[in-house]
Amino acid sequence: MMINMPEDLQNDALLGDLLPKYVTRVLARNGITTVDGVRKAYPLDLLKMRGMGQLRFKQIEAALFPGSSYTPARISSPIRQTKGSSLNGILSPGTVQALARGGIMTAEQLVDLELEGLLKIRGLGVAKLREIEKIFYPSQHYEL
Repeated sequence: MMINMPEDLQNDALLGDLLPKYVTRVLARNGITTVDGVRKAYPLDLLKMRGMGQLRFKQIEAALFPGSSYTPARISSPIRQTKGSSLNGILSPGTVQALARGGIMTAEQLVDLELEGLLKIRGLGVAKLREIEKIFYPSQHYEL
């Protein structure tokens, strides 16, 4: 994909006055502070950032990529992660969060716990139990 950028912008130029403050804050929270960083993240990585909506994305396009227009087929929001849990990405975010409430942050802790003990965790119901069974206990089916 060829990206059109104004020639007077240097790749290592800071974003300070090029974009509105709230847009530069979103970019900075995601580790992007230079024009080169925006260029490398354009378009898909920019759209995946927390706090980056279509309005902010279009402001970046207008300022740094005049003449370019990217319209995604679908905008996906960032996947919620539970800090410190190694179960992120293995189980759904809601299940990982419920397990974290019960003090379970690793697969080892999960496997060591009996299945009936899982149902004692607040927010962990039958649907989440079935998800855990499917991944960690494929040959078992806990009867309620």
